[in-house]
Amino acid sequence: MPGSGVSVTPPATALAHGAGTFGSVWLTCLVSFVIVITLILLSRYGLKFLEPYLTGRRQTRHLAVMESLAVDPRRRISLIRCGEKRGVILTGGPNDVFLGWIEGEEIDPMPGAPSVNSRTD
Repeated sequence: MPGSGVSVTPPATALAHGAGTFGSVWLTCLVSFVIVITLILLSRYGLKFLEPYLTGRRQTRHLAVMESLAVDPRRRISLIRCGEKRGVILTGGPNDVFLGWIEGEEIDPMPGAPSVNSRTD
């Protein structure tokens, strides 16, 4: 009764039931954590699968960076191809500088492939 001053002790089975509930909560949290980590890892592979479809429209055949070399921690010098010409640019630092076109070299579209103009008479 509420005003009688008699304390009511819970039965012994209530403590065992409470510990079992606590364990199932931890098990549920652990399973949920494993599912979330699995979904994160699967999304990584899913994005790799979708990447060609997402970035495929941005590729161009006429403009490309052929090679790039770090001059210092901030600046890079790059060999670019624009159509049939090659150029050199310096990027980073206070501003970017186009150093000029490279003349006298023909661009090999597929390095290592046999040349179409070579004759074996």
